[in-house]
Amino acid sequence: MSSKTEKDKERLVQAAKTFFLYIQDFASFTNTLTELFNSCMNSKIITMAVKEDSYVKEVFEQMVRIFREMQSVVKAKDDNVQKHPLFSKITTVMGTEKSTDDAKELQPSYRPKVAPGNIPFIVSLISSGNIVANLESALSLLLMHPIMSLQLSDFNRQDTKGQSDATTSEQSPSAGPSTTTTVDTVKKLQNALRMANARNTIESAAEQLEQIVKNMRPTLEILQKAIQTMEMSAYGVKKVNDK
Repeated sequence: MSSKTEKDKERLVQAAKTFFLYIQDFASFTNTLTELFNSCMNSKIITMAVKEDSYVKEVFEQMVRIFREMQSVVKAKDDNVQKHPLFSKITTVMGTEKSTDDAKELQPSYRPKVAPGNIPFIVSLISSGNIVANLESALSLLLMHPIMSLQLSDFNRQDTKGQSDATTSEQSPSAGPSTTTTVDTVKKLQNALRMANARNTIESAAEQLEQIVKNMRPTLEILQKAIQTMEMSAYGVKKVNDK
């Protein structure tokens, strides 16, 4: 195997691992946000259940389902909340690069006005954060590839040889997957990301998966921003209720 092919294979495996980690982050952030949302809005939206044998399509569909439910809850709570003077301020904060700092500055003026349901913050978050739009966009991009039919375990296969006999921590946790496992992973990803007329299918697969990972990053950042804003909002509610 040439050094070029080996390098392309390493790129593909690394992109697959990053994709796997991003999916885990998506699930974690979405569940954290859902729990905060349920607490603030007194709703009962079910969190995500993601396993390694889950299919990629199922994961994204669960996320879209959750945020659509959030939108429905927000709309049912108060259709007039957008008239609240604070709404436009929060909407502006969610669209800025320094949203965390700006949101902190917003807290002192906001706390005296906090309502039990914390509705203005929630509505602005779900309505102006473009979370659902970003998730649906990511989903539509992924639907272009057979990658959606793969399981999460296909992106982070571990060598299970000898694990049944391992009763202590003697096995090195940093040990990488076996050669057979790596070859199997590369072949499956290569087939799922195969492009017509591509001279180097491994290189092409690596480039495609790297682009998919790159496209996922902005939505992850939106979720992080949403959690930060929601946590500060919840802190404001607690401080007011404690007085």
